[in-house]
Amino acid sequence: MIPKTLHIIWVGDESKRPDNCIDTWRVHNPDWELRIWGNAELMSYGWYNADHIRAMSGRELNGVADIMRWEILFREGGFVVDADSICRRPLEPWLFDCEACACWENEIIRPGLIAAGYVASEAQNPFFRQLILDLKEKPTVIDRMAWQSVGPLYLTEAHRKYHYIDLTVWPSHFFIPQHYSGIRYSGKGPVFADQEWGSTRRNYDELHTRSVA
Repeated sequence: MIPKTLHIIWVGDESKRPDNCIDTWRVHNPDWELRIWGNAELMSYGWYNADHIRAMSGRELNGVADIMRWEILFREGGFVVDADSICRRPLEPWLFDCEACACWENEIIRPGLIAAGYVASEAQNPFFRQLILDLKEKPTVIDRMAWQSVGPLYLTEAHRKYHYIDLTVWPSHFFIPQHYSGIRYSGKGPVFADQEWGSTRRNYDELHTRSVA
């Protein structure tokens, strides 16, 4: 089963870590363990793809988080959520009644693209093991943008390549009700979180100071 552990990754300038956003996950889900992966864990955990992490750290920290994400899911299991996300309601047990799950980025603007910011899995999942192994074989991960080489597109292409049919993919509005393009879900389905698109909008300098309640 998927452990009731929430993982949030924040590497780089920890003075700008959006604890206001992170706290919303703690408040709405008190029965979940919350683990924050920061600079100390980045340096000490013993990452299988440490070489790629070092290369990516000089370019896109969101790409560093993606590489870490796949190893955390495989080794620890649980639910990895973006640091710049705001939880709006408690997570429901039925969301995790599977071996792994994620959500679409947006069915209209980005049809078929699986988001990397909200992914859950049992530990030792062979699909996420394969993601890690495939990254190891890449001569470089900085030949393209991080979302392509290690993030959502990488996840989506692997999902198709390996025909991983046991990945439950939830509607985007569960966790990304508003896309960075501006299109917003207005239906009556459940919305568990909002996404602030910190890397895309480059708003990390002020996000941590904002009221998000």
